[in-house]
Amino acid sequence: MSLLQALIAGVIQGLTEFLPVSSSGHLVIYGALFGDAGGSDLAFTVFLHIATLLAVIIIFRKDVWLLIRELIGAVADILKGKPNFKTEGRRFLLLVIIATIPAALLGVGIKVLGLDSALENIFLVAVMLIVTAVFMFLVDRFDSGVYTRKNAPFKTALGIGLFQAIAILPGLSRSGTTIFAGSMFGLKKEFAVKFAFILSIPAILGSAIMEIKDVAGAGGLAAHPLNWVIGFVAAFICGLFSIVFIRVLMKSRKFYVFGIYCLAASAFAFLVGSGVIHA
Repeated sequence: MSLLQALIAGVIQGLTEFLPVSSSGHLVIYGALFGDAGGSDLAFTVFLHIATLLAVIIIFRKDVWLLIRELIGAVADILKGKPNFKTEGRRFLLLVIIATIPAALLGVGIKVLGLDSALENIFLVAVMLIVTAVFMFLVDRFDSGVYTRKNAPFKTALGIGLFQAIAILPGLSRSGTTIFAGSMFGLKKEFAVKFAFILSIPAILGSAIMEIKDVAGAGGLAAHPLNWVIGFVAAFICGLFSIVFIRVLMKSRKFYVFGIYCLAASAFAFLVGSGVIHA
């Protein structure tokens, strides 16, 4: 892998992880075009995920710190036999836990059953990109809801979690799907975005942990150390930019631009899968 390839990989990871255009879908399209020509390195990919994880933690550091404190406090209370989830912080923690469970169960199930390869079909990507586009066109049409972490029903968190679970399909953007679900279920626009990105933390972390075994089996680190630095910095900076950009765009009701992009990407995926476009 060259320095340029590492830079490109970092930029793609940082942008597509958070922008509602599906990072997994782009990886499938890239693989269909170039195969392993891009210098595929699983350990390097996991490292880039850590970069984007750091980006979202920094942007939402106050919320992350609150959740960590509340988690420690909740565990301590449970051990004392006095569980308490009535405070605002504890309710927020419970909302995040409930919304994370569906995707966690589905992700583990797919990994255990070895169904990963079934999620690499480029025509599936093309179809799911169309679904993502529809979600993006609809997001702008929802009025700002009434729910925040103070009053969001737990069933709403479960509903958002179920949408996040189906976003494991390549081409169906995780961030876009959860923002769409949050808006549809009545979350305030700002909280819908924040909640979607908070949910990305356990999702990205869980994905990285599950890939550690595969990294060890692949023989460890293949990329040059400088490539790691270049890729990490690129993914981190682009991740920060993507999160800020999404928050601004949500307020201006211009998510339709991602819908247009996803339709174009879907058409491109169909052409690549049909052999019309090739490297």
